Amino acid sequence: MRHVAGSCALLAVLGGPPRQQPWMLGPFTKPLQVNPVITPDFSSRFRSPTNDSTVAWEAYATFNPAAVVKDGKVFLLYRAEDASGEQQIGGHTSRLGLAESMDGLHFMRRATPVLYPDTDSQRQYEWPGGVEDPRIVESDDGTYILTYTQWNRDVPRLAVATSHDLITWTKHGPAFARAANGKYLRTESKSGAILSRLEGERVIATRVNGKYWMYFGVPDLRLATSDNLRDWTPVEDAGGNAVKVLSPRPGHFDSWLVEGGPPALLTARGILVLYNAGSLPSRTYSAGQALFDATNPRKLIARSDSAFIRPTESYERTGQYTAGTTFVEGLVPFQGRWYLYYGTADSRVGVAVWDPQKTTPAGTIVGTWHGTSLCADKQVDRACHDEEVIYEIDSAAGPRGPVRWQADKIVNGVRENMGVARLTYDSMAHNWFWDIQTRSHGLWTLAVRGDSLVGDLRELPVRRLVRRVAAGKCRAGIPSCPK
Repeated sequence: MRHVAGSCALLAVLGGPPRQQPWMLGPFTKPLQVNPVITPDFSSRFRSPTNDSTVAWEAYATFNPAAVVKDGKVFLLYRAEDASGEQQIGGHTSRLGLAESMDGLHFMRRATPVLYPDTDSQRQYEWPGGVEDPRIVESDDGTYILTYTQWNRDVPRLAVATSHDLITWTKHGPAFARAANGKYLRTESKSGAILSRLEGERVIATRVNGKYWMYFGVPDLRLATSDNLRDWTPVEDAGGNAVKVLSPRPGHFDSWLVEGGPPALLTARGILVLYNAGSLPSRTYSAGQALFDATNPRKLIARSDSAFIRPTESYERTGQYTAGTTFVEGLVPFQGRWYLYYGTADSRVGVAVWDPQKTTPAGTIVGTWHGTSLCADKQVDRACHDEEVIYEIDSAAGPRGPVRWQADKIVNGVRENMGVARLTYDSMAHNWFWDIQTRSHGLWTLAVRGDSLVGDLRELPVRRLVRRVAAGKCRAGIPSCPK
């Protein structure tokens, strides 16, 4: 069958076909035209209160974002590094910038950071390394709860801050400062993913068994509880050790380490945890998904066999961490889609998108397609001509159709309508068909395969092949496609 070279894909599929289990989110795709969505900016300047100097606060790297939907926009709190210090990971000062978007893909940034090391009570924990790797949720009263890492270049500590507008923040200090008589204050901690529920596009911290819960840590995932979302206590075993609820697996994509990702989500199937995963020997960072019991956040039910997102693009393998990184931290539902924001190579911010509607049979075929309809055997049917075609498929009656199919051909640059039909979905064969009941009996069959639409027309009852179709989604630059 002839390949239609003019129908290049608009989206990059995330690194091969991971086995998608019913409880998982996705599959996600990376929009090539917009990625990376946030990159370093040397022109931004900020007066640092800790040493009273002007710094290019986001000149070196911008990555590892938290995400939240507010007032019909997506907001990202992203980690920005200046070019001070040693030229190595962790050797610069980090601050948190704020960006907003109307479509989740194109962002406008504030000129100055909104969270940064200051001459306050947290300076001892945040200077000179800064504030890093945020995750964000809302409380029931609309307060924004931010978990982030304080880095003084001695001990990384998980901390909490709150805000009512995403701009002005109140720091509450290390999350585990009051736990177990302070024994965790000198212990490394980071990557706090608070268990939350969805209400529309809001991600709201939720109680299970009367408490708030948070998955955190690296190289194992641990668990903590809280009564107020500010002061947290690690869940311990009988020996007083913080309980591990998810650990690396030899021989898998998460063989080196696991680390907290975006806020955990309470779903109908259980608690969904997206986590970051390090692999040996490559030391590449990808991400997986795990499912915990909805009433027992310690109890693991299921786990993905392979990474659902991994470094496949050049911007995910160039920068500070050339082994490759897709470090997930921000996840929001927005305008009917899911937007996943992640750090790429410790240098930039990327986005991946999942449209749940497009994973249904009708969702995958609806759209405008451009390609060719080729005669199968011109010696048998000399009146048959190869055709350039435009197919408009719409008006889905449900997730499995039927759908309306308008077929047009292009003749001397002019679009001519060939007719309109109704396509029915065959759940057994996973394709769409139109049984032609006219003077001659025929069967059109169409199927979506990746980013392509393929199919054929056969004469019945002998099933003689008459035509073959190959098409791709219409895109800008194809003259025959609708403007």
